[in-house]
Amino acid sequence: MDWLHEVSTGKLLVSDGAMGTMLQSLGLEAGQCPESWNLMYPEKVQQVHRAYLEAGANLLTTNTFGGNRIRLAAHGLDKQLTEVNRRAVELAREVAGHTAAVMASVGPTGALLEPLGDLSEETAFEVFSEQVHALREGGADTVILETFMALEEIVIALRAAKAQGMKVIASMSFGTGERTMMGVTPEQAATTLVEEGALVVGANCSTGAQEMVPVIRRMRSVVSVPLIAQPNAGMPVLVEGRAVYTQKPEEMAAFVPQFVQAGANIVGSCCGSTPDFTRAIAQAITRAS
Repeated sequence: MDWLHEVSTGKLLVSDGAMGTMLQSLGLEAGQCPESWNLMYPEKVQQVHRAYLEAGANLLTTNTFGGNRIRLAAHGLDKQLTEVNRRAVELAREVAGHTAAVMASVGPTGALLEPLGDLSEETAFEVFSEQVHALREGGADTVILETFMALEEIVIALRAAKAQGMKVIASMSFGTGERTMMGVTPEQAATTLVEEGALVVGANCSTGAQEMVPVIRRMRSVVSVPLIAQPNAGMPVLVEGRAVYTQKPEEMAAFVPQFVQAGANIVGSCCGSTPDFTRAIAQAITRAS
């Protein structure tokens, strides 16, 4: 599936939902590295991809959000970086076939850039380049940079991906004040990321659909490229010390017309969601098309 052609010609696409939520339901323990399952339990990772595909997702996201050297090192897996990322793409592509497209997920390093932290721009570029190279080896041609809060960091990641000829979708995480934790506005994010070569920009995580709609609207006011929206399953509440997402699939799907009106071309979901959310969103997209 040529997702870029589809979305560029006006088709509304559905992206998948949370990977962590689903892996936890299949036995992933708290503190365990989700990306390790690409090697340990590939059949369970594919089970998740297949569930989202059958629910109506046009875009499947690889299980590689934390697949960079810094994050993997925290689990003693940095030496397996290439294998972890390459295998993740292969698993997703096997399920997608010709029916869906695959987005290779790249998340933040988990470290702060200088001068706020110890990570230099040069090292960050190397870290992202390593991961993107491994994703390319697996057969990926599209990278989705997601849940970034620092504009400087996502720009470095975008440049690393572009340097290796990848199509880039760039998504940042905005809080309830319609800014990222680092103070970036939707307009700043969208304008800068498009100037840097992102083919699609948007928002994911942090908030529910209601809070994300105005973020997408503000992005549309300054850029003309396709936009992606992937909200959480509502705002989490603490239950016995852990975050619980209480929104129902039909509640999120009710916001799909607002996302489309705001300018979104791709709608999916993020933390706390399941294939039931994807199914409800796909049905709403069909009605909106």
